[in-house]
Amino acid sequence: MLRVAVARAGKCVEQAARSGVVRQCPHGSRLTYHCLQRRYTSNPTPTPTPNPPKTPPTPAEVNAIPPAPSPSTTTANLPPPPPPPRKKRRFRRFLLSLVILSALAYAGGVYYSLVNDNFHDFFTEYVPFGEDAVSYFEEREFRKRFPARSTDSARNWPQTRGENKITVASHSGVVPRVAAKDNNGEDLGQKGRHTTATGDNKPKPSAAEQNQEATKPEAPELSRKLLPKKDEKASSASDSKPAAPKNDISPVDHINAAEAQEPAVQELIKLLNGIITSINASPESSKYEGTVAEAKNNLNKVIAEIRAVRDKAAHDADTQMKNAHLEFDQAAKELVRRLEGEMREQETRWREEYEQEREKLSNSYQQKLSAELDAARKVFDQKNKNSLIEQEIALQKRFMDDVRAKIEEERNGRLSKLDELSTSVNELEKLTTQWNEVVDATLQTQHLQVALEAVRSKLQESDVPTPFINELVALKEVSKNNDVVNAAIASINPAAYQRGVPSAAALIDRFRRVASEVRKASLLPEDAGVASHAASAVLSRLMFQKKSDRGLPEGDDVEATLARTEVLLEEGDLDAAAREMNGLRGWAGVLSRDWVAECRRLLEVRQAVDVISAEARLQSLLVE
Repeated sequence: MLRVAVARAGKCVEQAARSGVVRQCPHGSRLTYHCLQRRYTSNPTPTPTPNPPKTPPTPAEVNAIPPAPSPSTTTANLPPPPPPPRKKRRFRRFLLSLVILSALAYAGGVYYSLVNDNFHDFFTEYVPFGEDAVSYFEEREFRKRFPARSTDSARNWPQTRGENKITVASHSGVVPRVAAKDNNGEDLGQKGRHTTATGDNKPKPSAAEQNQEATKPEAPELSRKLLPKKDEKASSASDSKPAAPKNDISPVDHINAAEAQEPAVQELIKLLNGIITSINASPESSKYEGTVAEAKNNLNKVIAEIRAVRDKAAHDADTQMKNAHLEFDQAAKELVRRLEGEMREQETRWREEYEQEREKLSNSYQQKLSAELDAARKVFDQKNKNSLIEQEIALQKRFMDDVRAKIEEERNGRLSKLDELSTSVNELEKLTTQWNEVVDATLQTQHLQVALEAVRSKLQESDVPTPFINELVALKEVSKNNDVVNAAIASINPAAYQRGVPSAAALIDRFRRVASEVRKASLLPEDAGVASHAASAVLSRLMFQKKSDRGLPEGDDVEATLARTEVLLEEGDLDAAAREMNGLRGWAGVLSRDWVAECRRLLEVRQAVDVISAEARLQSLLVE
């Protein structure tokens, strides 16, 4: 027992030492803890005390917890102070996360704007600095795809205000020139003066003559410009052949007729020019001057006659074309006039036939309807008369039988034939029961009429929506076994009899207010904003209301629909007015939705009341 107590005491001391060591030295005293652990674990059984107590301790004393050592007041034994709690800094974290998320969203919006055109329009229009950011990235993408090949001179050398701008051509400066070709041999296939008879057939000066003319002084050139054209041509011809001997014979001029456009005349001019060239080359060209002059005159006459014939033909063709156009226009106008007359006649004929057929059908249907009504009325009256006659005969017969029975009873004795008397009494009871049933049916029909009139008066007399639950409950109680009345009552919207329905005058008054709001929103698109609402409200005051002297206004716009609805409400046709307003779309339909719903509830209640009224009339007819 002593050993057990000592071992338990050692364990308690060891635990206290461990906790104290750990508490005092949390960061750097693991070595001391291990030393203590080794010390206590190496000697689990402590040495007995030299003076053990004579009496062993009780189990309560052994199990008792030793008293805790008193806390020391020295600073060496005190534990270090706990670290201060870190600040949460929620606002800074929220602000930092908000900035990061905003930057990511903005960057994502810029990237998606470069990909999607619709989002590009939205981002650049509504997001601040969105257009600048998107434009910057688009410009970078453009520069990356199409790098600049030449430096911009205007960017390097800015222009001073008021300075004249000088544009230098792209091919200015020294340009390599292709070596001149040897044109000693002429190519007849190339284009030149030899291919046309209208060009100038002057000889081309050689390179030596061009150099000689370039070295001449300016005074002779000025004097030469004052000479007439013929002398200039002669001088040019003489300059072209300086080495040839001078000859007093003047060459014959070539024919130049630029106005002659016919191929045959051009060939003839080319042929004569060739002959003139040959004559000019001949030393005896003076002999042929008269012939050539006469040929020139004849050729000019031929050209003039050809021109006159061509002009006359063109004038005649223009005259014929104008006449043909006039005839065609007159024929077309006549045809259009004739077709319009025929169409008007046909339309008039069809309208008359339509009116005649409509009148015939209307008359025939009216006659059939009146005939059927008369026949049904006669059959019903005859049936009632027959039933009354049969009842009268039955009553008379029964009365005669009763009288006969009574006479026989009185004759045979008062106490005789009691069975017959009881039988007659039973028959009278049955007859009374039948008449009571008829009276009950009549009373039920009357009660149904009274309840129906109460509902109808409740609907018509109230200017404001008034609930008519009590009247409807009374009507349903009166007609318990009538399926038609129950179905008509069930078809009424519960909101109608719980909150009431407005009268026709209230609906017309409310329509005027709804119409003004609908006109304000008549110009709005489906995705309109605040500016569109304001613009529509202002512009709607400048619009004129549509009115038609003949019938209803035509058109599918909001103003025409409102005008038709107003006319129908003035005529009392609430059903057609609700149908017209139900056809509105967009903001106009949204604004008029409540008014249409109230009209629908009123029409549903009216329809149910009409059905119940018809059923009540039918029941009254069946009772009769």
